[in-house]
Amino acid sequence: MAAWKINQDFHGGLVRCLATSVAAVAIAVLSSQAARAETRDFAFSLFYPATYTQPDNCPQGANPRTHDIYKNALVTTGTPPDEAERIIETAVSASGSGGGNAGFKPITERGKFNGQAVNAYANPLTVPDPGFKTAVGRYALGFNLDGRGAADAGAFEHPETHEKGIDNQLFRVYGCLANYQATPPAQPNYPLETWEMVAGTMPAWLLSVSAEDFSKDGSEVTITIDRALNRLLRDGKGHPRSHATFRVDHDPRSHNVFKGKIENGVIKASVPKVYFMGDQFFIPDFDFTQVKLELKLEDSGHSHGTLGGYLPWIGIYYQHGANGLNAETFRGMDMVGLYRALMRTADADPDPATGQNRRISTAWFMELVPAFTIPAEQANANVPK
Repeated sequence: MAAWKINQDFHGGLVRCLATSVAAVAIAVLSSQAARAETRDFAFSLFYPATYTQPDNCPQGANPRTHDIYKNALVTTGTPPDEAERIIETAVSASGSGGGNAGFKPITERGKFNGQAVNAYANPLTVPDPGFKTAVGRYALGFNLDGRGAADAGAFEHPETHEKGIDNQLFRVYGCLANYQATPPAQPNYPLETWEMVAGTMPAWLLSVSAEDFSKDGSEVTITIDRALNRLLRDGKGHPRSHATFRVDHDPRSHNVFKGKIENGVIKASVPKVYFMGDQFFIPDFDFTQVKLELKLEDSGHSHGTLGGYLPWIGIYYQHGANGLNAETFRGMDMVGLYRALMRTADADPDPATGQNRRISTAWFMELVPAFTIPAEQANANVPK
């Protein structure tokens, strides 16, 4: 009896010991998996068209600045050169002394339709083509969006990977504008000025990346792009604030979820469509098709990358054309020339009736700061549906 009791206690203890050991191992495995599974949240801190200025981009020089835009606009619509100079001088003098923009009416209304003067910025095809210069160089940053590669004679070559067939016609349009001249890590003046103007007022854009193991090459990731309900904040030095908390907007128009992979330490993804709302002082909405994304996660917790795809070029024109005279005055951009260049170089989505391409290939640089996000269902729990 005593021997049986000892044996029973021994086996019971052994079973309990084994059970405890198995549980410990299971917990350790689950903890290890949980440690690897991770979501990293970011807010867009910078977003602008990819530029790669090189000496061979504009062999005939950059596009004209403000004074020459005005003079060319007047002369090509029938004004004698001497009279054009007088109109410009009078208009500039009047505006400088508080007289407003009334003197610029011959420039603003240089379009002609049915014999009547019309606003050239709203009706750019009523004005003769001013001969807008576009980039003709070898290199551009971006992606092979149409899959044609080296067979695409009108495409660029990537300056770092030397991949052929890079589709970035928006860079071709912007490439000979003085305010868009920059080679990374330098940044172009006008796009940065535009971003600084809108980033502090429009709702922020958010990007989240989830992966089982960020350190493992070939790991699948889930990428989510949303719009926030609150805006990007700045720290005491004026830099975008890291680790701020953002409430996710539940509006489905700006909600995007797609898969990608980690390749050589870079997150890469291809997806048919990405859409998010913009701003009335920027591009109103970003309606990307045939999208490609490359994203590099930095040790600092920040991230940077490139988002490419085809955008409707009319929205790109709107960003500048809506400013009309101000864009020509302060940005040195001929609005009629810009419209015609976008129309001429657009390379996707032909209109079935006219054959005119309605989309243009683009690539956008993005910089991201680490952030915290509150899911839409929590952020909007008390918002009436």
